[in-house]
Amino acid sequence: MGVIDQVANRRKDIVLVGGGHSHIQVLRNFATKPPPHSRLTLIVDTPMAVYSGMVPGLIAGHYRKEELEIDVKSLAEKAQSRVVVARAVSIDSQCQRIFMENQTSIRYDLASFNIGSTVLQSDIPGVREHAIATRPIGRFVHQIERIIEQAKMHNSPSPFQVVVVGGGIGGVEVAFTLQQRLQQEVSTLIQVMLLERGPHILDGYPESLIHRVHRKSEKRGLKICCKRRVVTVRHDQVELDDGECISCQAVLWVTGAACWPIFRESGLPTDLQGFVRVGSTLQVEGYDNLFAVGDCSTLVDYPQTPKAGVYAVRQGPLITNNIRAAVMGRPLRCYSPQTDFLALLNMGDGTALGTKWGRSAEGHWVMKLKNYIDQRFVRRFQSEGNFHRT
Repeated sequence: MGVIDQVANRRKDIVLVGGGHSHIQVLRNFATKPPPHSRLTLIVDTPMAVYSGMVPGLIAGHYRKEELEIDVKSLAEKAQSRVVVARAVSIDSQCQRIFMENQTSIRYDLASFNIGSTVLQSDIPGVREHAIATRPIGRFVHQIERIIEQAKMHNSPSPFQVVVVGGGIGGVEVAFTLQQRLQQEVSTLIQVMLLERGPHILDGYPESLIHRVHRKSEKRGLKICCKRRVVTVRHDQVELDDGECISCQAVLWVTGAACWPIFRESGLPTDLQGFVRVGSTLQVEGYDNLFAVGDCSTLVDYPQTPKAGVYAVRQGPLITNNIRAAVMGRPLRCYSPQTDFLALLNMGDGTALGTKWGRSAEGHWVMKLKNYIDQRFVRRFQSEGNFHRT
C-alpha cells in the first residue's frame, strides 16, 4: 500500500479534505498568514470548486461556467500547500491517516472536512441511471448543457418535458431557470413540471414566499404538483406511488442533502442520516483533532440547521480561526448559526424572490442584490495575485 507522506518532523500536519465554501476561506487566510510550525495539505477530488449560489444563474444562461469556478488548487499553492487530487474514502482516527480510493494515505495531526453532500433518495430505482442529480454541484454544472442540446434535437410534435423532483429552494430555482433557458434557446414547445412529495413546496419558508412562487408558476406555465412521490425513474418517464406515469425527456433530482459514507464507515459519530456530529467549535464529537464544516456535518447543539451553503460561508472565518488556534494551543471559538438568513431565489427572467424575517419580496432589484452578493464573494477567490505572506 502506497503512502503519501514526508519524513515526520516537528511541524504539525494540517490536512484539509474538500474545497468547499469554508475551506476556500481557510486557504485564502493561510496564504496571507500561515499558521506557525505547520505543513498544509489539501485533498480534493477536483481542483476546481463551484460556487453553488450562482448555479441557477448558470442554468439560466446568465453566467459562463468559469464565472462560478474557483481554482482551489491555485489557492492552495498560494498557501504553500501540497495538493492531492483524489477522493478521500476513509479515516483511520487511531493512526491519524486519511485514505484515498487509490489506497494511498496521508497522515494528519489535525484534519478538517468540507466535502459537501450527495442527494437524498438516490437509491430509488433508475435515479442513478436516468436522472441528473444536482449534487455534487461540480458534476451537475457539466450536465446542464446536455439537457439544452437534447431539447434542441427534439423533433417530436409533442412538448419537450422536464421533470424536476424536489420542491425546496434548489428545486424551485432549477425548475424556473431551466424553463427560462429552454424557452429562450429552443424552438420546440417546453413543459417543466416540479414534483414535491410533501404537502407543499418550500417547507419551512414563509407562506408569502410560497404564494409568490405559485403566482410565478401560473404566469409562466410551470406546473407544480405536491403530494407526488416518485418511485421509479426510467429513460422516458417517472412513475409515481399511485401508479401514474409521467412521460418526460429529462429528470432533475433536487431532493436535498445526503451524506457521503466516509464518516459512518470510518466509525466516527454520525446522526441517523450519516452526517458527522460536530460541537460548537466545529470539532467532531469526541475528536479534538478532527473538524467538519458545511453540508457534511450536523451541529449537535443545533441539529435542525439546514444543509445550505450560507452556513458553510459563515463557518469559514470560524474554522479558519479554530484550526489556527488548535495548532497554537489557544482556546477555540464557538459557532452559533443564525436563526434566520436572507434567502434569494433566481427566477431566471431577470427577477428574484427574497425572504427574511418572515417577509418576502420580488423584482429585478432583488436579482441585482443577489448578483452583488454572489459575485462579491466569488471574486474574492478568483483574483488572488496580490497575496503577501507575513
